[in-house]
Amino acid sequence: MNMKIQSPSNYIIKMLLIIAAVSASNFSQILKGNYVVINPDDSPEQIIEKAANVIPSTRHYEWQKLELTAFIHFGINTFDNVEWGKHSTDISKFNPAEINVKQWVSVLKDAGFKLLILTAKHHDGFCLWPSKFTDYNISKTLFQNGNGDIVKDLSNACREVGIKFGVYLSPWDLHEKTYGTPEYNIHFTNQLTELLTKYGEISEVWFDGANGEGPNGKKQEYDWQAYYQLIRKLQPGAVIAVMGPDVRWVGTESGYGRQTEWSVLPGTSTNQNEIAESSQQQAGDGAFIPRNLMDEDLGSREKIQNAKSLVWYPAEIDVSIRPGWFYHQNEDELVKSPYKLADIYYNAVGMNGVLLLNVPPDKRGLINEKDIKSLQGFRYLLDETFKENFAKNAKTIVSNEIVGNEAKYLFDEDVQTFWTTDKNVNKAAIEIQMTKGRTFNCIMLQENILEGQRIEKFHFDYLDGQLWRTFTKGTTIGYKRLLRFPDVYTDRIKIIIDQSRTNPTLSSLGIYKAPPEITFEPNGGSFKDTMKVKISCDTKRAKIYYTLDGSTPDEKSTLYNGEILLTSSAKITTIAVSLDKKKSLPVSAVFSKAKYSIDYKTKYDDKYPGSGNLTLVDGINGSINFNDGKWQGYNGNDVDVVIDLGAIKQIGKISSTYLSDVNSFIFLPQSVIYSISDNGKDFVLVGEIKNDSPQNENTPLVKSFETETKNISGRYIRVNAKNIGVCPAWHKGAGEKAWIFVDEINVQ
Repeated sequence: MNMKIQSPSNYIIKMLLIIAAVSASNFSQILKGNYVVINPDDSPEQIIEKAANVIPSTRHYEWQKLELTAFIHFGINTFDNVEWGKHSTDISKFNPAEINVKQWVSVLKDAGFKLLILTAKHHDGFCLWPSKFTDYNISKTLFQNGNGDIVKDLSNACREVGIKFGVYLSPWDLHEKTYGTPEYNIHFTNQLTELLTKYGEISEVWFDGANGEGPNGKKQEYDWQAYYQLIRKLQPGAVIAVMGPDVRWVGTESGYGRQTEWSVLPGTSTNQNEIAESSQQQAGDGAFIPRNLMDEDLGSREKIQNAKSLVWYPAEIDVSIRPGWFYHQNEDELVKSPYKLADIYYNAVGMNGVLLLNVPPDKRGLINEKDIKSLQGFRYLLDETFKENFAKNAKTIVSNEIVGNEAKYLFDEDVQTFWTTDKNVNKAAIEIQMTKGRTFNCIMLQENILEGQRIEKFHFDYLDGQLWRTFTKGTTIGYKRLLRFPDVYTDRIKIIIDQSRTNPTLSSLGIYKAPPEITFEPNGGSFKDTMKVKISCDTKRAKIYYTLDGSTPDEKSTLYNGEILLTSSAKITTIAVSLDKKKSLPVSAVFSKAKYSIDYKTKYDDKYPGSGNLTLVDGINGSINFNDGKWQGYNGNDVDVVIDLGAIKQIGKISSTYLSDVNSFIFLPQSVIYSISDNGKDFVLVGEIKNDSPQNENTPLVKSFETETKNISGRYIRVNAKNIGVCPAWHKGAGEKAWIFVDEINVQ
């Protein structure tokens, strides 16, 4: 996605709403707007006051309220099983036979998402609409006999159910011949015009900064000014992200925002070259690697003191539900869990950002069942957490408030009504007296950002008998701040605002209890004889029920009352039920008893240890994803191990399994040699299996190398897999060390 590009001019700043001139000597004359000039003679106090009165535009505010938005990465890359395509990719294979865009919309709406953004054109240049400005589009495929238009179908499906629609259009185009010339900017604006005029309301236009070479070997100087002007003209309500003036990239693809996230930044923070420098880059294996070169502190007092202007520039926080952005079958077991998605929500939306979660459809044209299950669990966790606000009907005691902006408005579920203090009162406390004692573990806060983002530091206390004890604290709040902490029981809490840029505002305050969450120790693995497993829960006095066969437990299942001693393989599945009857989602961990002992003559690489020394004999097979934690990796050297059957036995067949993923520098062995011994010292060769599969196969695959033996007995079996040494000349990593990935050794 993003790569270093040419910086556009200061047009971004000019596009923002410039408010009337500010009187440097009279704070009362400061007007609210989403852009303000800092005068050379402004004092530090005046700069802070100006910052406190920078507010979002209507466009910003409507976008921020969405909270949950979704990316749909879908295209020819889905069928090529790659992240980034090529200029010569054959698009005839694009034919999602079971496509159902209404399923996409339904799944994501049910999960709470308010806007869908489609990759209408990725870097490969393939268009999901019948663009008249290129033949490299959906009309030149077998899909719907050349009459398909996925942009049209999805935009209509979104509108039918009240979901907003946006488009991703890659400025980089590997296929277009004019790329790298001034004519390309005309080509790009022509395609952008098609998207902005033929598909109804567009709520977000998403540009990244990728600027690689085109088919002519040249890079492009993008005409950002023309792109922005066109969007403002044709879709004035659309926000432009993240290479644009409205919304910035948070600086990482992890899904996690900053602990201190300001939406008011120095005007220079809209420098697009800096954003591109810090954004997504392509790794050697074709995967995206998050890079966070953006400063942790973007908008503190220290950062804005030397600014020439201040601008409202909020953060969008993107992440994929899978390791990759496009669908890959080998990632089906690596979909983020509901609890992981919930954690991302708390650290994105709950850190004053908007979450952009990528959910890529598969080759069928459907959101995969694994993704659906995780999204359903994610929605359950949020619904169960936020269905009851314990602060509702609470009484308040405040240190300061003004008429018309009393603390009672914290609980009226209207984000535009708010509590505030007298002018220049920047410290305050509000005591909340709940109707009865409650156990809770989550607090929600919202500033009224239509008045500005102001609060810099706060903390919460709870009444424990006669003592007030601090239980959580934070810095910025912004549109929304979510705080989690161990269970607290009380009927009274107090928020203390320790520091604010001017009189603080709060529009909402919620007190909630999240469902229990279970953890295993260890979280799965292999063992030789026995293994002790501990199960814990983050909710005090919750009851834990479990099964050993992988079936979903209920309250009639075995009650956990101490560590479990395993003597055989098991899949432990658990649920927890709290005293208030909130239930966790089922959580499982797999424990496998090794079939044999094993001795390593060559050591696996510490980066890819699998589940440890028993990985190759634990009975658990790796998937076609090298990063699933079930493969052992050897970098540049051979696999050489000896397994001990425990006694001399008749042997009929020996096999071992290997992974090929050439895009990740992983190759099948040249050959695998099997030898047998009675004493572990003197080995007799029983078979050498040479690789008969092409090493340049682009699609990951798993291959078993096996040999049959007749009338042979032994106790020890030596497995020696020969590494090809270095990547071949035709490979992108030619000359670099090649990997072997091995998993299960089986003996019959």
